[in-house]
Parts: sequence; C-alpha cells; structure tokens
Amino acid sequence: MKLPELSRILKLQVVLKTLLVQACLLVGILLTVWGLQRLYGMVDRTTFPKAAAVPANVDALQEHEKGKVLLDAISAQMRRELDSTFGWSFNDIVFNRFVLDNRAYRQYGVYHMTRVLLDLYASQIAKLGSSGRESEFLYKARINNFAIDPRSFLFPSAEGSYKKGLQLLEDYKTSLDKGTGVFNCRTDDIHASFVTVTGENVLGYAQGLLENAQDLSSSTLDNRIYEVQGMVLVLRDFIHTLYRLYPEIRARNNEENMAAALAHMDRICTYDPLFITPTLNSGELVLSYLLFAKARLEDIRDSIRM
Repeated sequence: MKLPELSRILKLQVVLKTLLVQACLLVGILLTVWGLQRLYGMVDRTTFPKAAAVPANVDALQEHEKGKVLLDAISAQMRRELDSTFGWSFNDIVFNRFVLDNRAYRQYGVYHMTRVLLDLYASQIAKLGSSGRESEFLYKARINNFAIDPRSFLFPSAEGSYKKGLQLLEDYKTSLDKGTGVFNCRTDDIHASFVTVTGENVLGYAQGLLENAQDLSSSTLDNRIYEVQGMVLVLRDFIHTLYRLYPEIRARNNEENMAAALAHMDRICTYDPLFITPTLNSGELVLSYLLFAKARLEDIRDSIRM
C-alpha cells in the first residue's frame, strides 16, 4: 500500500474514532440528564396524569355538599403545591424560580387559575342571585389572602397568605354544613363557568402565552409552557368536577366533547420533555392541545346556552 493511501486511511480512522467518542459523550450526557430528571420526578412530581378525584355518589349529594366538592376541586392544586416537597418555590431563597423554574412557573399558573375560578365561585355561584351577599369567608380569602403577589417574600409572605386563605375556604365549607352558608349553582351559573374558562382571562390568556413561540428565548418559552400547565391542572379539576356534579351538562350530548377536552388537557398536564427550545419541543404541540380543548369546551358552553 502506498504511503499517501495509508496516510488517508489513518486520518479517516482518527476522524471516525473522534466522532464515535463525541457520540458516546453526547449519549452519555443525554442519559445522565434523563436519569437526573427521572430521579427528580421521584422526589417531586413533574407529571399529573389524572384529574382530582370526584366522589362516586355524586348523584346522591345534596346541593351544599356539591358546593364543597366543587370548591375542593378549585383549591386542590394549590393545596398540593403548598404541601409538595419543596413548598412554594416562586419566592424561595434556595429552591426559587431561577433554580427550579419549571415547578415555580407551574405554581404561578396554578395561582392564576385558582384565583380566577375562586372569584367566579364566590361572586356568582355561591350567591343567591347577582344581588345576593357574598360569603365573608370567601370574600376575605380572595380579596386579602389570594390577592398577595406570588413572588412576595417578606410580609405578608405569599405562602403563609395562601394557607390562611385555604383555611377560610374550610370555614366556608363548615358554614355550608351548618346551613349558614350559601351555594346556589344554577344552569346559568354553569354556562357562565364555561364562558369564563373559554374567555380572554383563562384559555385566551394561556393561548397568548404560547403564540409566536419561535420568537421567544428558550428560558422564556420554558417558563410559559409550565405556567400554562399549571393553569390547565386547576382548570381540568374544575371542569371534570363540574361535569360530574351536574347531569344537565351530560344531558346535552356532551360526552364526546368532554372526553376529548379532558384528553387534551391530560396531555398538557403530563408534558415534561427533556429539553425545550424554540425549535425542539417549542410549545406548538402544547398550543395545539390547548386549542383543541378550548374548541370542545366552547361546544359544551354553546350547548348549555341553547
């Protein structure tokens, strides 16, 4: 074999060995990151495949008992986040929104949706008509405690305020048991609930977060995707519970619509890719799930209005 040919073969071998080493390093890094992510998921949940449980005997519940179940559905994710391994992360000294940003922005989405639905519940559903008096417990919770900025670190602290607000919700539930509290969910309230969740402040806002995703930086896009996930976690619990509690929704041939809406929300609630960039896992898939769910919920909304 001639010397030039031997030299070319040796150079090719060096190149191939270098590429093989680089490929092994890349695979090793990916496996390490994947393993660390899975390990973290064992300590602190990152996916949420199922909506909050609803009592099996919903058809036998009295109206005030339905009120308690629906309020629990609204507050379930906030309770879970506050009681989770690292607590409320957004304003934490160590596990904050810069260190554990995925869970922190998920919590921000949970906060946003909890507050919107609590306002709906307190100011419309849990009243005797538009001129009825709002429960003092619900009023104090939403005006004083849940109005605190989630980023608040000093006084009053967000975490402490939300816990006090949740206790006020428990006080309201006790008032329902005693007969001093009011819960009065009518068909027009159910319709108003679907109007709210499909409107600008809920799914419209979530949709806006993910539009033009390819123009966002990876860190901003990542945060927005998990904020949307937090919102959908609360919304899924609320919609699923409302549907189970009130057969008049099912009576409008909405089984297929609800099943499809929940399936798409489930996909958002279990979305947890290894990497998120403007070109890889860019959020367009989450946006499509969101739009499909929104369309089905709008169909349900329109069927109740008819």
